[in-house]
Amino acid sequence: MEAIRALELLGEYTAGQWGMVTTQQALRSGVDDVTLHRLKSAGLLESVRRGVYAVTSAEVSDARAEQAAWLALRPEVAGWTRSKLDPDGGVVSHESAARLHNLGDLVNNRVEITTPRRRTTRDPGVRLRRGELTEADVAVLNGLPVTTPTRTIYDLLGQHTDAGHVATIVRQAVEAGQVRLDELAERIQPHARAYGAAPATGAALLDLLLAQIGQSVQDLVNRPAPAVTRAQLQGLSPGQLKNMNVTWGQLAEMSPEALRRLLRTVVPDNAEPTEKT
Repeated sequence: MEAIRALELLGEYTAGQWGMVTTQQALRSGVDDVTLHRLKSAGLLESVRRGVYAVTSAEVSDARAEQAAWLALRPEVAGWTRSKLDPDGGVVSHESAARLHNLGDLVNNRVEITTPRRRTTRDPGVRLRRGELTEADVAVLNGLPVTTPTRTIYDLLGQHTDAGHVATIVRQAVEAGQVRLDELAERIQPHARAYGAAPATGAALLDLLLAQIGQSVQDLVNRPAPAVTRAQLQGLSPGQLKNMNVTWGQLAEMSPEALRRLLRTVVPDNAEPTEKT
């Protein structure tokens, strides 16, 4: 088979899977093992992990290792057809999820994936964990199901991760607006006793964790609201804009349309003009 024709056939998958395709998907597309080998030898494909290839022209995502490991769980099924809680798939979790959420600095030597049923893998770079997840426990990052920051913190505490490391993740997640302290305290309460929190409540556990980095829950509650980025300002509703911490410099950079929407939240269109005296 000609290389161009083979790449066209593989494109059905690579276009929707971060530039990647599994061996089984390639076979379903009509591209055999011999052709895959030739494409690799010609520098048109590269092996990402066992049974998963990527076109060399594709942009390499920071999440490529996790994306490839997730694809390999169901190598015959297109990634875009899978649900967040795929009963035969899994969700990136634990240290891997923390890394993808840009939280903490935990060592992440293997891709961690939580699966709804017990599974094994021969890939030394992947660790599969059995666990029950709900819809609320899972976020989708660029098409990849990943445990939410709240669930990730809960999971890390469940494996008794160092308190200082978890505290850093908590602080960063709160500062980034990724978790709410009241919801987090309620979620992690089951781990309070294991960490020696007294009383055995989620709030006491949060204080115990944050004390490891010289902070407290009150410190995070009283933190200044984070300034929003220019990109975040675009497309927000009037109600959302009204509650954002917008600086004068950001006002100057806003598009005229976004600025008009913001002004309408402060001065409604039907407001009566104020007479000067």
